[in-house]
Amino acid sequence: MTTKMTLSMDSSVVEKARRISKHRRTSISAMFSNYIASLEEVPANNDELPPITKQILEMGTQLPQVPADWDYRDELSDSLSEKYGVK
Repeated sequence: MTTKMTLSMDSSVVEKARRISKHRRTSISAMFSNYIASLEEVPANNDELPPITKQILEMGTQLPQVPADWDYRDELSDSLSEKYGVK
């Protein structure tokens, strides 16, 4: 059973679809249907992280907490001043 569907898209895309469908000797509907059928559905509950990502997140929990008022620019400035003897 087929169901009719209306799509809105840029006219240049429509023209390109017409050229391609003519070249392939098929309909735009068939091309669209085949394309959608070829896509894999993503499971709704894909909360599983890759093992390396889990390991990195676990390593991050072992690091000391950064103070709320810490600013990397101050740290960088202090390090560069110490390295080059500038104060």
